[in-house]
Amino acid sequence: MKKLLKRRTGRGVLLGLAALAVAVGGTTAGVKAALADEAITACRHKSGYLLVPSSGKTCKKAEQTMTWNVKGPPGPAGAPGSPGPQGAAGLPGPAGPAGPPGPAGTGGGLASIESLTGIACKTAADGPGKVSVETEVDGAIVLSCEDGAPPPPSPSPSPSPPSPPTPGTSSLVINEIDYDQVGADGSGFVELKNTGSAAADLTGVALVLVDGGGGTEYGRRALTGSLPPGGYLVVTVDAQNGAPDGIALIGPSGSLLDALSYEGSITAAQIGSATVSLVEGTALPEGVADSNTVEGSLIRHPDGKDTNDAAADWRFTTTATSGAANVATG
Repeated sequence: MKKLLKRRTGRGVLLGLAALAVAVGGTTAGVKAALADEAITACRHKSGYLLVPSSGKTCKKAEQTMTWNVKGPPGPAGAPGSPGPQGAAGLPGPAGPAGPPGPAGTGGGLASIESLTGIACKTAADGPGKVSVETEVDGAIVLSCEDGAPPPPSPSPSPSPPSPPTPGTSSLVINEIDYDQVGADGSGFVELKNTGSAAADLTGVALVLVDGGGGTEYGRRALTGSLPPGGYLVVTVDAQNGAPDGIALIGPSGSLLDALSYEGSITAAQIGSATVSLVEGTALPEGVADSNTVEGSLIRHPDGKDTNDAAADWRFTTTATSGAANVATG
């Protein structure tokens, strides 16, 4: 019995070694075939060893056939790995078809070979030059680049001296009049103002008083001297307070410089040999008048304003300002 047992044990060891040989490398083709099917089929020997049969073979009757999967179901996808290095550039593709021809250029032909004369070129020393065209006696044409740096630019002309300042001009206006006082008249005046930018020469200038009843002058005051820009000149005179009456400022040549018709319209006044209107633009309303019950005067407002429209330029003020800027009150 002992010898038999030893024999069997030895055989079992041999079987185990044989099975191990099969599993590890003896019949590698059978294992690879089994792995390719994603399942392994083996024969369980009664000794406990598993034997993988060769391709096309089956287990013996005394052996138990066993099968198991090579791998389980797939697990969830892992995170994407980092990108690999860029591959080498591929070979260039074939050339594409030729494109359509472009539009024809503008004509640039030479009218003659001589037309090249004088165009810029570079000399053999790489300096600036100009093309020279010469015709030899035998008819040969020789082109050369002659050294000739461009001439220096012409000096800029000297700037013109500044124009002399435009001389200023004077402008005389009737600026204020007080022709009616509280109680008895006797302190009347007419104020003139130079609203220009130059002194006004008063030589030959006259202040004329006009009676509205017949349109004739009843008083004249000749002026002298000069009046600076922005200056005032007060002429003491008692003008009539009829309805209407007026005053006019006459220039040396008899031209009408300024006028005012108050408490009515005088449109045909006879002054010297001329017939003139004392109404500028819209006539001053009759209600805008000097007063014999309230101290005041008729003024241009704002001071010196002359738009050639009496209704817009004149108003009554309760503050007479003889020889000073006008102030509107009342």
